[in-house]
Amino acid sequence: MKQINLIIFSLILLFIFSCSTDVDINGEWDDIPIVYCVLDQSAEYQYVKVNKSFLGNKPASEMAQHSDSLFYKKVDVYLHEYINSYKTNTWTFDEVTDIEKEEGYFANDKNIVWRKKINLNDDAVYKLEVNINDGEHIVSGETKLISGITITLPVSFEEIPVELRNYTANSVYKYKNGEHGKVFQMNLSFNYFEVYNNDTTYYSIPWELNKDFKNTEGNSEVNGVFSVMAFYNLLLAQIPEPREGAKRYVKMPESLIYNLVVVDENYMIYMEVTEPSSGLVQEKPSFTNLKNDSGLVAGLIASRYNFYRAKKLSRPTLDSIHRGIYTKNLGFVNPFDEYYRPYF
Repeated sequence: MKQINLIIFSLILLFIFSCSTDVDINGEWDDIPIVYCVLDQSAEYQYVKVNKSFLGNKPASEMAQHSDSLFYKKVDVYLHEYINSYKTNTWTFDEVTDIEKEEGYFANDKNIVWRKKINLNDDAVYKLEVNINDGEHIVSGETKLISGITITLPVSFEEIPVELRNYTANSVYKYKNGEHGKVFQMNLSFNYFEVYNNDTTYYSIPWELNKDFKNTEGNSEVNGVFSVMAFYNLLLAQIPEPREGAKRYVKMPESLIYNLVVVDENYMIYMEVTEPSSGLVQEKPSFTNLKNDSGLVAGLIASRYNFYRAKKLSRPTLDSIHRGIYTKNLGFVNPFDEYYRPYF
């Protein structure tokens, strides 16, 4: 019996001392491409971003500072256009490094982006193809464009200004929601400039208005409003009192810029699954609409559209900004100033 106990004790000691205290928390390294492409036919250039995942034994903050950890040696980017299932065009994107990247967690000594000037067709389907290291990875995906987006109110005629002088009223805007758009964000910017000691400085105050989700098909008209009183409170909160001797002017004829930003469903889903979780369950599912012939892939191909409309403010509105109860101390000149005369 003693001999059996001795054997068991010896085996336990052998197991304990043969175990290593070193734990390798890194799994087997996977080379996973990360590709982003958001097509926007309202933009002059289209862009594609291609990076690679990285894993190593050093701290991530240290490895991320080396560009070689982020970029592949060779990348070819193509965009194919299809109309009625027939390929009508193919563009090869140019590798550029002249777009500066802000300082942060990742290396910014070079910022490789693929860019191409393309006139996109609303009726086409676009298929992205990314060839990495001569076929080591072939990443692909496709998207339709957002089309038929337009702001119907305020109207496009320059002669008709926007009236914002009744503090208790709402200002109405309208837009057509077109095709393939899912989320609609209307933004407003108030533009003004200040003249001080013969120097002119221009300013723009952004304001995010309502966000809408498309629940109807086809070209439906959507109505939205914002509070006139909220507009004046925004000016009061964002514009400091002027320096002595400074004069401020509402910019003409671009007093207000209405900017309707529209994204498709894939873009919406991607943003929802990547935003920070506010619930008890912190883990979220991953989402990508790309595929990789040789394995895993991360990223997105989607579409977006920006529609802009510039409008001048009415003379009574300029008077309210000049001497109204909310903004009378902000230094804006009277609406009959020489600067405003050509616009009325």
